[in-house]
Amino acid sequence: MPRVDPNLGRSYNRCQIQENEVGVLTENRRVVVRLPHHLVDALDQAASGEGRHRSELIRESVEYYLAEQRRQEIRQALIEGYQEMGLLNSALAEERWDLVRLPKE
Repeated sequence: MPRVDPNLGRSYNRCQIQENEVGVLTENRRVVVRLPHHLVDALDQAASGEGRHRSELIRESVEYYLAEQRRQEIRQALIEGYQEMGLLNSALAEERWDLVRLPKE
C-alpha cells in the first residue's frame, strides 16, 4: 500500500525504502537491466561467494564506474590546465628572463 512521504511529498512503497549504513532511510528506484546469461551467472557466483545480494554488487559497480568517469574527467582537465599553464609560464619566462636568477658557475 503506497504511503506519502511528508518530506518528499510523494508516495512510496515499503520495498522502495532501505536503511543505509548510518541508519538513514533512503529511497531506491527499481531499474530493469538486460544482461547476457553468462554475465548473470558470473554475477550470481560472485554475489554468492561474498554472501551478498546481486543488487548490491550491481549498485557498487555502477557507483565505481561513475566515480571512475568523474576521476578521468578531472584528470583530463588537470592535463589541459597544466599544458595551458606550461605555455603561459614559458611565455612569461621568455619575456622576463631578466628576473630569473641563474646559479653562478
